[in-house]
Amino acid sequence: MNHDGSSGMVEVEASKAMWGRSMARNLRYIPIINDGDNKNCSETLELDPYPGFEVVKECNNHVANRPGTGLRNLVTTEFERGNTLRCRKTGLLQESVASKCSTTAELRKKTMWTLKHFCSTDDKPQHEDCPAGKDSWCFFQRALTYGKTPPIHQGKSSCYLVPRVAEAVAPHYERLNSVTASACWLTGHTVKISQKKYAKQVKKAEGRQLKTWKRRRLEISLATARAQQEYERREEGSS
Repeated sequence: MNHDGSSGMVEVEASKAMWGRSMARNLRYIPIINDGDNKNCSETLELDPYPGFEVVKECNNHVANRPGTGLRNLVTTEFERGNTLRCRKTGLLQESVASKCSTTAELRKKTMWTLKHFCSTDDKPQHEDCPAGKDSWCFFQRALTYGKTPPIHQGKSSCYLVPRVAEAVAPHYERLNSVTASACWLTGHTVKISQKKYAKQVKKAEGRQLKTWKRRRLEISLATARAQQEYERREEGSS
């Protein structure tokens, strides 16, 4: 399709065109995996392509990024007040939100285990919710897996937050914990992961010896259909 307008609206118009014509081509998209609050998502949902059928939004990658933004703003605010805060390893939180959970209670537990891990001390260890096993990122749980006495927290600068920092950070985790009550984040899909899978399918199609654009477009359509089938099989297996 040709677009006459700003570059920022290209993706929006393309999405509206795809969803708008899907039923005419005997196709219905089940989820929309997106940031959740951008124009592409909001305008596609306003289009209401399937009257009477709710389109599922999956945007946990956007949710996982909320604490990062909140913590950076907190660091800036506290610095202006003369206090220095350092927030590290927020990527573990994104892994928690992006991991597949069967219940909202499990998801809430995973969103809080990083904070509890970083607030632990020798007198008050809080690693009970950290993932167990020899491959766990939690040094405490790894030691328990091998039947060893967990090492002391002293020197583990990557996991210890002083009380004033923990007190300042806790509200951001609590807000995220209330947001994650929505069941649409239980499937563990993220925007980046979905884009990566789609790009892989397109690259696979383009890597073949395609002599015409019509043939290339057909290959890309087939690759997209295979990706959709894989998604549906995964959803059926988890139900």
